[in-house]
Amino acid sequence: MSVSFPSSPMQRAAAGMTLVEAVVALLLLSVCLVPAANALRDALAAPGNTAQAGRDLDCVSARMETVLAEPYHRLLAAARTLTTASSYSTDATTACPAVSVFIARYGNDSTITLGTRNAGDNLLYVGVRLADTNAGNQFPLTTLVAR
Repeated sequence: MSVSFPSSPMQRAAAGMTLVEAVVALLLLSVCLVPAANALRDALAAPGNTAQAGRDLDCVSARMETVLAEPYHRLLAAARTLTTASSYSTDATTACPAVSVFIARYGNDSTITLGTRNAGDNLLYVGVRLADTNAGNQFPLTTLVAR
């Protein structure tokens, strides 16, 4: 059985890839393969970090819900400043890291500026976050509670 070779230059050009085309294809593949492999590696490593962050966020949001379920007069009695943690803060347990809770009076002062200075008893600032200031994300949650 004999194999016939293309006789004209057009037939030879259309017959298959040249060495240059093959090298260019390999170069493109290698350039795209490195970022794809890095993305895959990062995606496989993410679930461990995501589980930890999800647990921390659940702890912070659960603490916020617990504090907001308290009657207003108890929150008012526990009010301190924006930088002093209240008695609603918790220590670290096996299930959750330490969570800081900040409760402060909030409202208009004598210059009619909203804030915590000279505020009345009708509005409270409630802030909850992870106590560890070195945590990558402290998941701060903040709200105002009215009487």
